[in-house]
Amino acid sequence: MLLLLGSFMACKKDKVTPGPIEEPFDITEYVIVEWGIGFNSNDPVINTFDPQSKTSILTILGGGIANHTHTFENGVLKIFYEGTLRKEYTIRDKIIISHSTQPASYTCKLVKIPKINQFNGNLYSGGWKSDGSLLTLIASLKFTDTHYSEASINLPVPNKAYTLIKNIAAQSYIDGIGSIWLSIDGKLEGSRLNMNTQKESKGTFTKQ
Repeated sequence: MLLLLGSFMACKKDKVTPGPIEEPFDITEYVIVEWGIGFNSNDPVINTFDPQSKTSILTILGGGIANHTHTFENGVLKIFYEGTLRKEYTIRDKIIISHSTQPASYTCKLVKIPKINQFNGNLYSGGWKSDGSLLTLIASLKFTDTHYSEASINLPVPNKAYTLIKNIAAQSYIDGIGSIWLSIDGKLEGSRLNMNTQKESKGTFTKQ
């Protein structure tokens, strides 16, 4: 009995509680947002990664830059344009720790794609400020799952279509004016480019 009890206690001591199982990292569940390489250093550029190694690079002017692919192996993400390496990132613990050479103003962030549309049903208030101007044009925004409206007063029912990008960005291009809103880190930031006048504006908005 003593021998059996001793063996049981030894086995009990040797038993190790398993640690939490780390969730496998899937690059298609993330986007990379870049600043410092668009039409203006503050305009966001959004890289998405779909199955079959397809990559879309979306800008303020709408649409995706075609013919991009990617590979992801051992924490190294490579983006190619028509087979030529264009960008490279090293990712550890779901954070970008290094990236290929870019302009001095360049920054980037790996963002997990939310499960739901971050704009649908929301009302925001804030304003736009044109480059080189100190004047802020007050504006409110209202979103449904497919449309938005914008006005300084008397906000109408959402009547302008937008394209949803991976549940974190809303993009529209109407009559030569490109707009993109990015919901990230609990903030809504906008960029707008008027191709008719070549003027850009930045917007900061708060959820109401």
